[in-house]
Amino acid sequence: MANEVYTRSNQALFFARMAIDAWANAAGSDAVNAVSLVRYHREHALFHLYRGVLAVVHEVADRYRWPLMDVRTVEQVLTTQVAERFPGPELAELTELAQAGDSWLGRLLEGWQQLHMPPKPEESKPQDSSLIASSAVKSDRQWDLQDAREAHAALAERLSCYREGMLEW
Repeated sequence: MANEVYTRSNQALFFARMAIDAWANAAGSDAVNAVSLVRYHREHALFHLYRGVLAVVHEVADRYRWPLMDVRTVEQVLTTQVAERFPGPELAELTELAQAGDSWLGRLLEGWQQLHMPPKPEESKPQDSSLIASSAVKSDRQWDLQDAREAHAALAERLSCYREGMLEW
C-alpha cells in the first residue's frame, strides 16, 4: 500500500468491518468461549472504528494543511474550540456529531470511554428492599452490534462524501 494518509482510513474501515462480521458470528455461536469472543470482537471493532475516526480527522487536516497531524486522540480534536480555530465543514460536522450523545459518533466515543473504565462489581443484593430486582437495572448502556454497524456505515459514508469534496475537477 502507498504511504498516504488515506490508507489508514481505508485500513481502519476494512478491519472494523472484519471485526463486526466476526462479532456477529460469535454472537450467534453456541461455543463454550462465545461470551469471550463477543467481548473481544466488540473491543476490536470499537478500536478500529475509533482509529477510523482519527484517520478521517488526519485526512481532513492533511487536505487543509492544518497542524493537526500529531493529534493522537479524537477527543483532542472534536471540540468547539478546535472547530472554530480550524473552520471547515468536515471538522464542524464531526464535532457536532461527537457532542450529540445520541449520534453514531457520540455513542462510539461513549463506548470508547467505557472501554477504558475499570470494571464495576455488580451487586447481588438489592439496595432498596422495596425494589424486587434492583440488580437487573443497568445504568450504563453498552455499545452493541447495531451501534457498530451504524457507526461503520456512517463513517464510510462520511469518508466518501469528504473525499468527493476533496477532488479537484
